[in-house]
Amino acid sequence: MGKEDTSAKKRRKLNNSSSEISKQPPVDVYKRVVEFEESEAQSRSAEKDAVLFKKICQDVRQLFADIAELKTKGTNESKEKINAKRVEASLLLVALKKLNRLEKVRTRSGRDALNKEKQRVDSTHLLLQNLLYEADHLNKEVTKCLQFKSKDEEIELVSLEDFYKEAPEDISRPEITKNDEHQLQLARLEWELRQRRELAGACNELVSSKERVSAAIAAARSRLVALAPHLRDVLKATKPLQECLALRLDEKRDETRAASLLPPPLFLLYANASAYSDVLGPAHVTVGISGDEDEARRLDQLNTSIENDILVSNDSDSDQDNNDDDQVEKKKRYHRTAKISKEEKAEAKKKQVLQKHPLNVQVSVKIEDGTALNLIFFYLVNLKVVVVKFIMSFPRPITGVSAADVLNSDSILNELYPGDNGNDSPHPATTYLLNAAGVTDQFQNFIPEVGRPYIWAQRMCGLDFMAIILDDPKQYKPIVPSQSLSVVTVENFIFTLKKRLEARVELMKELQDLESGKIVPIKNDTPIRLSATLTQWQSVGWPEYSQSPSTAFLIAEGLVTAENMLYRAIVTRQSAKLVALVALSSDYPKKAPLFSLTLDWNGTHHAGVNDDIRDIERLINTNWDTNDSEAQTLSAQMTKLLTCIDILLETSGSVEFPPDKVILKQVRGRNRMKPYKILKQGPGLFVQY
Repeated sequence: MGKEDTSAKKRRKLNNSSSEISKQPPVDVYKRVVEFEESEAQSRSAEKDAVLFKKICQDVRQLFADIAELKTKGTNESKEKINAKRVEASLLLVALKKLNRLEKVRTRSGRDALNKEKQRVDSTHLLLQNLLYEADHLNKEVTKCLQFKSKDEEIELVSLEDFYKEAPEDISRPEITKNDEHQLQLARLEWELRQRRELAGACNELVSSKERVSAAIAAARSRLVALAPHLRDVLKATKPLQECLALRLDEKRDETRAASLLPPPLFLLYANASAYSDVLGPAHVTVGISGDEDEARRLDQLNTSIENDILVSNDSDSDQDNNDDDQVEKKKRYHRTAKISKEEKAEAKKKQVLQKHPLNVQVSVKIEDGTALNLIFFYLVNLKVVVVKFIMSFPRPITGVSAADVLNSDSILNELYPGDNGNDSPHPATTYLLNAAGVTDQFQNFIPEVGRPYIWAQRMCGLDFMAIILDDPKQYKPIVPSQSLSVVTVENFIFTLKKRLEARVELMKELQDLESGKIVPIKNDTPIRLSATLTQWQSVGWPEYSQSPSTAFLIAEGLVTAENMLYRAIVTRQSAKLVALVALSSDYPKKAPLFSLTLDWNGTHHAGVNDDIRDIERLINTNWDTNDSEAQTLSAQMTKLLTCIDILLETSGSVEFPPDKVILKQVRGRNRMKPYKILKQGPGLFVQY
């Protein structure tokens, strides 16, 4: 009964409380609980809750341990205690859950606070970046303002002294401008504007005057153009008269037009050589111009344009420096080009550095028998050197190998002047220019291709490289051709070359006779009957000449070099054989030939081992009259050689060589000297010197 009454009372209370609650307005309990726990989490200390959490956990462990111990007893009292312990443990678990919720609330509020702080920092950093950007922008604007160049700064104003001196008072205003730079600049600009307006007016007047003059020139030119056909008709009408009088007016006119395109050195050569050709006549000297006139005109225009570009570039350097910042860089376009080998590049560089002027001057020097030497003068544009090529022309064919060699153009021009063989460039900067162009070969290797740069050729063109020899070849100075040097050299060269040609023609005739075994006697000389005969005459090379024992002395003394013309003569008489090696210098007959003798009879004898041979060489090479040019000729010396060998053999006492000459005394003195001297008495009397 007691239990039923208590339950009835509880139901009544619940009903009453529920009726009261239903009467109250509805409230969001969860929200209120959450707000309460959030406020409680903020008010409570997290450290204290952590300590309480540890204590509750320890108590729960202890309760579980007690429950486990009570379960082992199994008594009724222990069961009641177990129920009480369970209730107590449940309450502790509820407290743990609350502590967990409080910690979650604190963690969430901490994260929210951290996010707010991050947002505040980000906004502050963004504001800082904006401020830095604005500061950088302001710095750039300040720099741009400081670097701003006004148009008036590009104007070259007159100096202050000239401004105050020339400008009127109403513009200069010295009482204001001397204290205010801005007003001073405005005043100077105003004065500059007034001056330029005055100059522009003067320029317009000059332009109008120029136009009037141009109109007058055009009118005169039109009249001249209209006159040109009439002049051509007149020239055509005078052609029969020109041919009758042997006048070369048309040719001269064409050559004059071509001469205007020649480089200065070749022009000097052409002018002076033409003057001597007019004086001496075309039978002795002829001058002409050949080549591509169109190419020469194009080259002249190219050089002129390059010089103008250089002048313009030099004048515009300052303006270019000021406008460099305003120019827009254009993108480079790269095109694929064909690959060029190193050999082709080297060949192209060589052709460029050895480029010849398109026009050349031809000078032909003739002698009385019709033999002529045609000289072709070229000008190397980049090396600034004149080179020469030559062609010989003969009135009749030449018989004989050795005779043809002496009229070879290289042989004739070799050492026309002492030491001038044309084997190297006389310009001291040639090697440097070749190296600068990437050409490693020496200039001597290009002589067969371009020609020989003789010193006399440079001087004929007015070039004197000896006057500009520099210690440093990089310090190149342009050479101005000398008119006086060209005049003197051309005259001297023409007469020197004519003498050389005449001497070589005479030598050619002598060699032709010697090759045929004929020796022409000297005029006004005592005729002598010769028993020895010339059986062979031919040219030899330097190796054969230098290897002979008889020539060692001449080579050691420098009397004979590889530049000489070398020959071998064989003289025989019965069993005796004489080999004579003959050396002729380039300026023969100014220098007599030098003989080296080797006698094959009863052994081999030459000047080094036989006194008689040495006496004959001394007599032939040195004992001649300097005033008698005929005594120095090759034929005269060969006659003397055959006479001496006859005397040597006839005085040897051998029955093989019976004497056929009048000899006063066969030997004389301690050295047994032979009678090589002839006295002009009767048929000739031979005595010792």
